[in-house]
Amino acid sequence: MATAETDLAAELARIKQARVVKSFCYTCPWQCPTEVYVRDGRIVYHKGNARAPNNIGSRCAKGMASWWVTEDPDRLKYPMLRTNPKGEPGRFRRASWDEALDFIAGKLAGIKEQWGPEAVAFTCHHDPNTVFYWHLLRDLYGSPNMYTHTSGCEQDRRSACLTLFGHVFPMHDFINSRYVILWGMNNLGANQGLWESRELIEAKKRGCKLVVVDPNFTETAQKADEWLPIRPGADGALALAMCHVIIEGDLFDRDFVSRHCEGFDGFREHLRERGYTPEWAEPITGIEAGRIRRIAREFATTKPAMSAIFKGSGYYTNGADAGRACYLLDAICGEVDKPGNLVLKDWAPLGAPVEIPEDAKAAPSKDPLHVAMGYPLAPDLPNSRLPDAVIDGNPYPVKGLFVQSSNPVMSDPNRDRVKEMFAHLELAVTCELFMSETALESDVVLPETSFYEQAEIRQGMWKGPEVVLCQPAVERVGEAKPAYEIVKALAEKMGFGRYFPYEKWEDWGELVMKDVPMSLDELKEQGFWAGEMRYHRVPEGLPTPSGKIEIRSKQYEDAGFEPYPVWSERSVKPDADFPLQLTHSKLSMHCNIITQNNPLLMEICGENWVEINRADAAKYGIEDGGYVIVESPKDRIRILARVVEGLVPGCVSVRHGHGFGHWAMGSVARGRGAHSNNLMETHTSPVTGANCYNECKVRVYPAQVRADSRPRRR
Repeated sequence: MATAETDLAAELARIKQARVVKSFCYTCPWQCPTEVYVRDGRIVYHKGNARAPNNIGSRCAKGMASWWVTEDPDRLKYPMLRTNPKGEPGRFRRASWDEALDFIAGKLAGIKEQWGPEAVAFTCHHDPNTVFYWHLLRDLYGSPNMYTHTSGCEQDRRSACLTLFGHVFPMHDFINSRYVILWGMNNLGANQGLWESRELIEAKKRGCKLVVVDPNFTETAQKADEWLPIRPGADGALALAMCHVIIEGDLFDRDFVSRHCEGFDGFREHLRERGYTPEWAEPITGIEAGRIRRIAREFATTKPAMSAIFKGSGYYTNGADAGRACYLLDAICGEVDKPGNLVLKDWAPLGAPVEIPEDAKAAPSKDPLHVAMGYPLAPDLPNSRLPDAVIDGNPYPVKGLFVQSSNPVMSDPNRDRVKEMFAHLELAVTCELFMSETALESDVVLPETSFYEQAEIRQGMWKGPEVVLCQPAVERVGEAKPAYEIVKALAEKMGFGRYFPYEKWEDWGELVMKDVPMSLDELKEQGFWAGEMRYHRVPEGLPTPSGKIEIRSKQYEDAGFEPYPVWSERSVKPDADFPLQLTHSKLSMHCNIITQNNPLLMEICGENWVEINRADAAKYGIEDGGYVIVESPKDRIRILARVVEGLVPGCVSVRHGHGFGHWAMGSVARGRGAHSNNLMETHTSPVTGANCYNECKVRVYPAQVRADSRPRRR
C-alpha cells in the first residue's frame, strides 16, 4: 500500500534521478534505518526511513556525513603484509588476497598444532557479520574465544542486566515515563539512539521529571529538571542510600517484590547492617542527605518511573555493584518492563547464515578466556587482560588474534601494554577500513567494505522485535571485501569451504530470514521488519536461576562475590602530587573509527579537549582555550582546555569520541587532538572485567611551562 512516505521516496528519487536503496547507518551501534539515493555510482542523498519505528526519519550529524567513507582516499584498498619485525613501526607491502589468506591459513594451522585452537582469539566492535568469523573460528576451528568490544563500553551495565533480569540489553521506554533518573548517561551529548533521545525530550514536554546524576554538567544534564553533581565513582553509594530510604519508608511495591523478586527481605537487612543511609552517603557522594531522601521519595511515588545507566557509572572498579544498585531502584519499586520502564525487549527470530552439522563442530577443550581468567560473570572478554594471556601465557597462551572493526591499540587502557601484546603474537590480523593504529601492529591487514558497500541483516535496536537490513548501495573501494566473502575464501584455504556454500549475499540472507514473517525480497523493499511491541514479561518468568528478578544474585554468590550490592571505594584516588580525578565523556560528532577521518565532521569538531572547573583552573593557572599538559604517574598529553562551571571540583573530563590523537588512520585524523588512554594503568573490574577508564589521577598545568619547571613528584 502506498503511503505519503513511499510517495516522498519516489518523488525524491525522480528529482535526483537516483535509485533508492533501503539500508541502515552503522556509524554508531544504533543502526538507524535509512534510504540511500544513488546516481552514477555515487551517493547523492540519504535520509532516515520514516516508516521504521526506531527512526521517525531522523538522522544525526554523524550519519549525515557518513557517505564520505565511500569516497575517502585514505581507505584501505588492498590486502597488506608486514615486511619488518613487530615491535618496530609497521611497514607493509601490497599482497594479493590469495597470498594473504594462504599466510593466515598456514599460521592458523601451525598455532592449532602446537598450542591448540584456544590459542586464537577474535575481537570486534559488534559488526553483525562477525557471525561468519564465529562459525569458522569457533564452530569449525574450535576456539572458544569469540568476543566483541563490550568491556570498553557498557560491560558493567550488561552484567547487571543479565544477573538481575536475565536480559542482555533492555531498552528505555522514555516516552511513557513520568520520572527518569539517568546515572552517567549523556544521551543528548553522545547523540546515539536518536529515537530514545527524541522520546526523552517528548516525555519532558509531557511533564516527565528528568534527574541526571553526573560529575559533569553534560548536554543531558543541561536539559534536566535536576542535576546531581555527584563525586566521581560514587554512584553506588547514592543508589544504595536511595534504596534504604524507599524500603524503610515503606515506599516499595510490596506486591511486586513478593511475587517477582528474589531476596528482598535479605536486601532490607543488608542495607540496615551496612548502614547505607543518606547520612552515610552524603560525604561519599557530595549530595546532601535531605536531597537524597527527597529524590528517593519522588522516584518511589511517581509512576511510571525509570532508573537507568549505560557507561558512566561503570568506568570504575566499583562499577559492577553500582550498576546493580541503580537497577534495584527499578526492581523494588515494581518499575520493570511496564510502560515507562526499562523494557525487556523481545528479539527477532533471526537464523544463522550457514548451517553447520553438529558432527562437524569442534568441541573446545578449554574454558573461554574470560572464565579461565577468573571472570565468570563477564558478558564479554576483559580486553585489558588479554595482554596477560599473550605476553605471560596467563591463564593460557594466546598466539593468534583477529581484530575486526575496532582499534584496541587506541581504545583500550595502557597503550604501551597493548602494543607490547601485538609484538608477542605469532599471528595478528586486522580487518579494517583504514590503516589504523592496531593495523600498524599487525602481520596482515585486510581491507573491509563499509556498510554502504555490503549486506548485513541484524537485530534492530527498537523496543520491540525488529530486523534491520543494510544492502550494497555503491561499488566497493579497491579490492575491499565484506566479512562474508573474506570468511568464505579463508574457509576454503582451511579445508572448510563446503560449509560456506553461498555465492551471493542473498543466499545466506534467505537462511537468516527463514523464521521471520517477511521474505528477503520484502525486507529489501521495506528495509526493516518490526514485530509486536510487548510489556509485562516479568510475570511470565525470567531467564535467571530463580525465574525472578534477582535482588539476591545466585550468580554472584556462586562466583564468590557478595550476593547483594556492596559499596567500595574506587581504586585510584587523587593525592598531593596528582590532585585531580580523570574522567571521560563522549562527543556528539564522533563515534568509532570512521568519524575522525571525515573532513565534514572534523570541520565541526576537529580536536578533543579537557574540561576543568573554574576554581581548579584558577588554582593551576589554566586559561580557557589554552593548551595544557595532563599528566598522570604513567604518561602525559598536550590537549586543549575548556574552563567550565558545571564540573565537580577536583576532577577533569577529557572528551574523547572514541579516539583522538591518531598517529595512523588517515590524513585528516592523524595528529589531531590528544589520546588519553595511555595516561592510565590497567585497571579492570574485578567482577565483570570492564575497562576502568576513570581509574586515573592526574595533574594539569599550562603547556608553555617548561619541562624542568613543572611540579615535581614527591
